[in-house]
Amino acid sequence: MSSTSKIAYLILTLAVGYIFIYPSVGDLSALMSEKQRYNDSLETVSNIEDKKNELLTKFNDISDDDKKEIEIILPSSLNFIKLISQIDAVAAGNGISIDKISSKETSSSIGNSIEEAQPQRPYQSSIIEFSFTASYEKFNAFMDKLEKSLRILDVKSVKLTIQEDGDYSYSVEFETYWLKQL
Repeated sequence: MSSTSKIAYLILTLAVGYIFIYPSVGDLSALMSEKQRYNDSLETVSNIEDKKNELLTKFNDISDDDKKEIEIILPSSLNFIKLISQIDAVAAGNGISIDKISSKETSSSIGNSIEEAQPQRPYQSSIIEFSFTASYEKFNAFMDKLEKSLRILDVKSVKLTIQEDGDYSYSVEFETYWLKQL
């Protein structure tokens, strides 16, 4: 074999090798990049799992009594009947008979434009309104006991009118909250 044919054979070998091997090198680099993304994702999942286990351990360290109090403070649902029953029991303890009760769920305010839109709240709320007739002293004692109860109640309005017998007719409106179901 002459030196020209050796050089031609070498060039031909290198060209064929380049044609078949170079695309595989590109695929290899894409695969390495994809492997790195998967490893990053696995690390993120591992971090999330660690955080979940840490929070679960903290949650399990909370006593059952404390968990019940948390459920009273911020329940997972409105449970209108139970709430009204509790309010009625406090009222009865002060010699008050509740006349009318109504409820309306508040909606999250979604603005007319992007600028007015507000972030999603992790809780829901409802406006509860009830009315009754009582003396000012009984009303004051009743509101004091409601204030000291564990359930979060934000008083929105109190309307009163005087009755002929000297007592007052009250209409109380408050907002109560509960966690959204995920």
